[in-house]
Amino acid sequence: MKPLRVAFGLSLAVLATLALGALHVSTPPDFFLLVVADMARGGAAVPAMLAGLPAGLLEDALTAPGRLLGLHAFSKILVGYLLATIGARTVVEKPVAVGSLLAGAVLVEAAALTFLVWVLTGDFLPPALWPLVARAATTGFLAGLLHAASRVPWKQRREARRRMRLT
Repeated sequence: MKPLRVAFGLSLAVLATLALGALHVSTPPDFFLLVVADMARGGAAVPAMLAGLPAGLLEDALTAPGRLLGLHAFSKILVGYLLATIGARTVVEKPVAVGSLLAGAVLVEAAALTFLVWVLTGDFLPPALWPLVARAATTGFLAGLLHAASRVPWKQRREARRRMRLT
């Protein structure tokens, strides 16, 4: 069930990334990180890291084709491990806490990418501050919204509405 969930999440992440790219959105959320964070939710590090590999490779293929393939994959694996470790040691239930955690994960991933580019190419290229902050904020906001929506008992509400219509 989980591999299908990852595949479905990654295909939605690809579609959302392509759609926002076609709309010329300057700082889209990191949709691939949402898939990795979903796998890290229960504190299982290996599934989170295994979800980070294809997520990062797809992000590399979409955002910077042909240039150091695997940078995002490494950083997504690292962030997946960190999120799973935090998930195993703490209980993060509030949407604001989930959003803050994912916003911090975007910043950690940007730092890891900057360090990797610096080590591999010798060029220290820090990301622009305000687009990075905007990306972290939009990713955190979207993660908080999705977490809040996942806590709503949709099935029970639908059944209650159906019973009301039948009576």
